[in-house]
Amino acid sequence: MKHILSKKNVASAAIVIALGAVAVSTVVLAAGGGPGGSGGPGGMGGNLGEIEMSESVISVKLTTPAIGSLTRSTEFIGRIEPGESVNVYPEVAGKVTAVHFTAGDTVKAGDLLFEMDDSDAQLDYEIAQASYDSKVISADTTLGSSYESNLLSLESSLKSAQQSLNNARIELRDYNDDSEDSLISAQKAMDKAETAMRAAEAELDAYAEANPGDKSSETYQDLVSAVSKAESAYSVARSTVNDLENDDDSTLRSLRNSYKNAQTNYEAALEKYNLAKGASLEDTKASVDNSLKSAQLSLEQSAKKLEKYKVYSPIDGVIEAISVNEHENASTQTAAFTISNKNQMSVTFNATADAATALSIGDEVTVQKSGNDYTAIITSIDSKADEGTGLFPVEAQIQDDGGALLSGVTVKVSAATQRAENALLVPIDSVYYEDGQAYVFTYADGQAHRTDFETGMSNSETVVALSGLDENSRIITTWHPDLKDGAKVQLTEGQADPEMGAVPAEAAGEKAADAPEQESAAGTAVQED
Repeated sequence: MKHILSKKNVASAAIVIALGAVAVSTVVLAAGGGPGGSGGPGGMGGNLGEIEMSESVISVKLTTPAIGSLTRSTEFIGRIEPGESVNVYPEVAGKVTAVHFTAGDTVKAGDLLFEMDDSDAQLDYEIAQASYDSKVISADTTLGSSYESNLLSLESSLKSAQQSLNNARIELRDYNDDSEDSLISAQKAMDKAETAMRAAEAELDAYAEANPGDKSSETYQDLVSAVSKAESAYSVARSTVNDLENDDDSTLRSLRNSYKNAQTNYEAALEKYNLAKGASLEDTKASVDNSLKSAQLSLEQSAKKLEKYKVYSPIDGVIEAISVNEHENASTQTAAFTISNKNQMSVTFNATADAATALSIGDEVTVQKSGNDYTAIITSIDSKADEGTGLFPVEAQIQDDGGALLSGVTVKVSAATQRAENALLVPIDSVYYEDGQAYVFTYADGQAHRTDFETGMSNSETVVALSGLDENSRIITTWHPDLKDGAKVQLTEGQADPEMGAVPAEAAGEKAADAPEQESAAGTAVQED
């Protein structure tokens, strides 16, 4: 027989043989003697008084697998650290003029930690402020009374130029016996002819571009003819103007020159006035706005630089260290203050690759220190192993330590690194093994039946059945030396027949519950024999 008997079972069997108290029908083991107990190798050797033996029938008790969870934990060495810790560096270097806190003090975010000499920065700020104020005054002047005054002056010049043009025209007409001057008329005719010529040329060019190589068509030839006629008309008009300009009448030439000059002055005055009144106003406003914006940015930059000579705390916390002193220089390369927020502490520990894979952000771990347990929630798991240790850093936020855990102390961290959820759990005392194959005896039709099954993770009380059993399996929990596949069995008094109804709760046995099993700090599971 392959069953493994405990020393207590063997001794009990010896007592039975010595007494020789074997009856024809039934032998009751007295004084708790006889071979009995509950289960196989995992837990043989229970109360022998619970066994009743028969020559042909074995009395047994039953249970069914429980549905539950099983976890296995690993222990790690962790270190307590503040949940938030910052090193405060000044943004500018300078001579320290005042330090307002000492190490160990509690500060709030925004508290002024220390100050540096800002006399040069203050001067730069005042210069920028003066420049900005000057730009504001200049803008008000340019877009205010100064602009209106300039516009009135240009309007006056325009009226004067217009009056001069009118006088020159009248003088020229009077000299020509109140007639339009022939040269002026000729110039108007020339201008008109030039405009017509330009239009004809443009039309011909457009047609030629749209119809390359089509120079023999009637349309193209008509356009060429129109250009030729327009050029001839312009040439005649231009010749007439030239002839009149060479008139021998010196008085007439003088009056004509006066008229031309007056007309040129008028056109220039009109252009200046229109620019000042129209588009030039928008240009002036844009120029003034750009100037003001530049001065404002310089002022803001100076103000920010000035503010950098005062250094404030970025978080609430406790000052761990200070490296600046009054009358000494502060450097941008050295942390002036180290501040830690101890209202929320965390624990960091290193896990193997298997353990890191089994853990997830949001998992609970247990922190143990000085006999007290604290709950922590995993907030980060590094995906890259530390080059020095080959382990993966893990950080967990401690939920409530009441201020008992101090920064830098070493603690023990227990984390579930193996889980079986909604698993089929079998009492380990009911499990037997033969050549490495796990099996139990199940009850059916008044007989015991060997039922092999595949095991999963286990602890000292329970083993997970991966296959081979289900939640309705009737597992025999009674140990008996003659219990084997096909053995006749009967239910003990008070044990209901599973074929007739459900197994009573009091007879089904206690269901397995979660029972985490610890592992070593190095991450190796502590196995039970």
